[in-house]
Amino acid sequence: MIDYLRHMAIFSLVAEKGSFSEAAKTLGIAPSRVSEAVSKLEHFLDAKLLHRTTRKVTLTSEGRQFYTHTSAIIEGAEKGINALMYAESDPSGTLKISVPSFLTSSPILKTAGIFADTYSKVHISIAFTDAHVDPIKDAFDLCIRAGKSEDKGLESQKLGEVERVIVVGRGYYAKNTAPQHPNDLENWDWITYRHKKRKFSLVSRERKRAQLLIDEQSKLQTDNFDGLCFLTKQNLGVSIMPIDCCRGDIEDGALVRLLEDWSLAKFALYAVWPGSAKRTNLASLFAEFLTSNLKNADT
Repeated sequence: MIDYLRHMAIFSLVAEKGSFSEAAKTLGIAPSRVSEAVSKLEHFLDAKLLHRTTRKVTLTSEGRQFYTHTSAIIEGAEKGINALMYAESDPSGTLKISVPSFLTSSPILKTAGIFADTYSKVHISIAFTDAHVDPIKDAFDLCIRAGKSEDKGLESQKLGEVERVIVVGRGYYAKNTAPQHPNDLENWDWITYRHKKRKFSLVSRERKRAQLLIDEQSKLQTDNFDGLCFLTKQNLGVSIMPIDCCRGDIEDGALVRLLEDWSLAKFALYAVWPGSAKRTNLASLFAEFLTSNLKNADT
């Protein structure tokens, strides 16, 4: 049985790649050796695991069933190796991270500092941008994003949720009638965030639902939440932004929160990083560190 564990690992890789040649390239061996290993495994099991054509390789029904178990074995072995490697070693290297600008004073940044202090041989470089960043194309080890990534080849970890509020400058608010319903805001001047949608769903404390539609031709538009907050305080219009961007200004009275009886849907924050490597790397180690520390901070 032990002799066939290597064949099982090779079979799992072929199933993942859908190709003998791609599996061979990953392993650094000849495609013929990959094919031979799978054939020996099929002979041992007396079952056909793969359909082979000149263009692709697909799993048979028996292959799908067997792959469920072999992939679990391989994953368990990888986790065991990772646990030993990182228990006995001190991670080092440079971790390049992209973070939305509205998180400059967030618990995520505080946790990044704790991570750097915990792993003294790790150097962290943080870029702040509200634009969409592709960790592979833009050469980042890990990115913090609003919303789950559907990009292939990326791993993701949910970090938490962000509350959004509707705010306006104190001077602008004083010149208008206080809104009671989201519809009352449709004719107000809007300052909008370029990367987000124009239609928002709201729910009242009485569980009533409403839609807020913002004109495409808003008075002002920006791609940065700090800029959005500044322009709103200039009494140029109403805006929607994360509560952490404007909490202090609301408490100081520079901004007025509107429709406090209505709630906008929260959006989730995710850490995303290239998932080509199965073993723990700095990016996945940092993602787990973030998740653990942010969870502890909430409890």
